[in-house]
Amino acid sequence: MSKRLFSFAITDDDEPEYFGALMEENNIEYYIVPGSVFGFSKPSFWIKDDDDFLTAKKLFTAHEEKYAQIAREKYQQQTGYNPDADTNEKMAFWLQFVMNRPKSVLAVIIGFGLIIWYFSLFFEMFTAK
Repeated sequence: MSKRLFSFAITDDDEPEYFGALMEENNIEYYIVPGSVFGFSKPSFWIKDDDDFLTAKKLFTAHEEKYAQIAREKYQQQTGYNPDADTNEKMAFWLQFVMNRPKSVLAVIIGFGLIIWYFSLFFEMFTAK
C-alpha cells in the first residue's frame, strides 16, 4: 500500500523533481498526486511500496536541508535579496519590491481600508446615541 511522504503547497516543479531524482537513484518507486483545482487538497509525493517508505523517509530528512539551501540560493539569485545585508540595503530591496507591484500594494491598502470601515460600522451599532 502506498504512503504519502510529503505534501507541497506552493512550489514550482523543482522540489518534486529533486526528490524524484533522489528516489530514482535509490531505486524507490514513487508517484506524485496533483492538487485539486480549487486548492482543497495539496499536491503530494507518494511512495508506492511500504518496505521502501522508511528508506525514503530517511533520504528525505537527510536531503531536506540541502534542498532548502538550494531553493534559498535560487530565490536570492532571482530576486537579489540578501539576508545578510545591512538595514539600508534591506530597506532599498523592499522599496524596490513595492514599487514593482503597485497594483498589489493598492489592493492591500484598499483591503485594510475596507476592514477598518467594516469594524467601525460594527462597533457603531453598540454605541449609545
